[in-house]
Amino acid sequence: MTNTLIVLPLVVALLLAGCDLAPVSDSEQIANVETIRAGTPTATATSTPTSTPTNTPTSTPTIGPTPTATATPLPPTPTPNPALVGFNFCNQVSPGATARFSAQMTAADVSGSPAFEQLMLSFAPGPDSAPLQAGASCVSAADAQTLLGVVDPADPYLLRVELPGWLRDAQFASSVITQTLSFTTTRTIQTLNLVPHSDPVAGATLLIGLAEPLPYRLTLQRNPTRLTIAVARNSTLAAASDTLQIPTGGGAPQLAAPIFYLYDGDLWRLDSATAAPVNLTDSPETETAFALSPDRERIAFCRAAPGLDPADASLAVPSALWTMAASGGQPKLLAQVGVSCADPAFSLDGKTLAFAVDETGAVPTQWSIFTVPATGGTPKRIQAAGDAWSRTAPQWLEGGALIYAAQAEDGRSTLFLRSPGGEVLDVGAPLMVGDATTARYQGFGRPLASLDGRRVAVEALRSDTPGADLLILASDGSLVETLGAQTLVPPAPPPTATPLPTSTLTPTAILTPTATRTARPTATLDPSVTVTATVTSAATDTPTPTDTPTPTDTPTPTATLTPTSEATLTPTPTLQPEPPAEPVYEGPFWSRPLAWDAEGNLLYLATLCSSSVVQDYQIYRWQGPKQTELLANGQSLAGYGQAVIVEGSLSYLAFTQPPPALRGALVDAPRSPAALWLWDLEAGVRGKLLTLDRGVSLLR
Repeated sequence: MTNTLIVLPLVVALLLAGCDLAPVSDSEQIANVETIRAGTPTATATSTPTSTPTNTPTSTPTIGPTPTATATPLPPTPTPNPALVGFNFCNQVSPGATARFSAQMTAADVSGSPAFEQLMLSFAPGPDSAPLQAGASCVSAADAQTLLGVVDPADPYLLRVELPGWLRDAQFASSVITQTLSFTTTRTIQTLNLVPHSDPVAGATLLIGLAEPLPYRLTLQRNPTRLTIAVARNSTLAAASDTLQIPTGGGAPQLAAPIFYLYDGDLWRLDSATAAPVNLTDSPETETAFALSPDRERIAFCRAAPGLDPADASLAVPSALWTMAASGGQPKLLAQVGVSCADPAFSLDGKTLAFAVDETGAVPTQWSIFTVPATGGTPKRIQAAGDAWSRTAPQWLEGGALIYAAQAEDGRSTLFLRSPGGEVLDVGAPLMVGDATTARYQGFGRPLASLDGRRVAVEALRSDTPGADLLILASDGSLVETLGAQTLVPPAPPPTATPLPTSTLTPTAILTPTATRTARPTATLDPSVTVTATVTSAATDTPTPTDTPTPTDTPTPTATLTPTSEATLTPTPTLQPEPPAEPVYEGPFWSRPLAWDAEGNLLYLATLCSSSVVQDYQIYRWQGPKQTELLANGQSLAGYGQAVIVEGSLSYLAFTQPPPALRGALVDAPRSPAALWLWDLEAGVRGKLLTLDRGVSLLR
């Protein structure tokens, strides 16, 4: 839906500062919940040259120290610019609980420095109004069209400033905002657009056009209320920032074993000898999911009837379970149960297959887990029919146990563990509980079992903050370790109102002519704001008597200045109470598993902060409790999908156009161009294997 832009009177005060900006008031609050997370790469990367050569020989003692030095090269840590403290690509919010507020925007001023430009918006809160709240995020033009309904944005990227609680009342109507505001004295901040929310009562979005993604900082100052959006002049993001898409090692990586994947509705094999893709199915039917046997000799896959768009393969359409040799050949129908088939998985010995079945075709889809012998036989449901749970993503564990995700229609989520004897345990419930009154997690992702079935990795979606932890579970469902957990940083005490110009409101100081002249610059903390935001509306007659040189007129300005100062300055601190400090959490925003290797080590990806356009990531290797090794870090505009480790090399999918969402979770973008990469972790060789125009998924 396209939002209609509101056209209101334009009163803009443009101010281009010199090289130095006015100092920040003591009451200013830098409102960025993710700032501490964004600082993590610098601290971590500094220690990586020491940890990398030390840990790598430990996990691979047979390789020797020679290739270790080039196995995990990390990019150098750039020297931070002191002027850009708090600038990053992370989504940022102002402190305090979100509430509806009434305010008039009284001025919009632009200024600049060598390192950044900033837009300062001044507000006059209405009587008894809640404090102003705001948030900022950077999005691509394509995402802005999808998320906001913006038609044909003029810029490839937009900095989105959200004011969700801004009441569209008389105060809003009298604000100095317009449909499109252009700035001619700045190079980075050039346009400002207003997009009202679909809610007719409250909410608006300000869009600042950007030529490229740039680090930014959202700052909210109260008493007086000023919202400042500062944007760096230059980006820290470059092609060399995305480590996972930088070839290394001086040569092309060599496939030690074939890699299998779904592309455009067919099953393909990337041959290890020739590195050439081979279409294994090449049929009018659409393959929607597949699994590879432990010996990599057979493939089980779900096949749908012709006519399904491969990009919509995740839909519950009529399909059945088939098998074939991994080298190709004639497929064989193995099981046709219910309406649809999904998530096939071979047991550790390769003799049994577990898969999800939609038995009814009803909406919402309710999946059940079935098993069937890999050589053929009668499929069996592993749980009673007709309960409230929809079960998906089965994974085999040692001894023949199964773990799988479960989702109820009312939103509940858990993990079930079925023992070889048939007993089913809800192992997710104890993991979700934080204490007697709160839930630590609100749900789980898809479990990923190690090759020997002794460990399980699963994302746990936090209930108190956005993002996900990564849980490592034993084969009995007990917790082994939590990776990527966030810890609460005690908030700093809120700034007091002491620095505010209380002395200028004292009648003694105002009645004295000398004090009157010194009180004016004291109250004017920033001339670019006070002149436009305060004086123009509340004290337009004050300069005339104050500047009159006739001594006999001194009593007159004294009488007029007293009520003017009280009307202008006094309501600000009394009607704009400081909100409670926003809790700050330290730790990555999202951690998710990539792949298990043959030694039982897990490679996982940690996304450091929530961002809608840039993924600031780190790649780790978990080698056991309290044993974690950093392999790489980087920043990317791309999105990363499934990964698999084959003979010590990590293969992964990089999507050019990830869907409009926060970066961190597994990316599935079947309509996006994609590249298949291979990283030889031992030799340190990394390169691109294949580039495909669309429709890649399910790497094995």
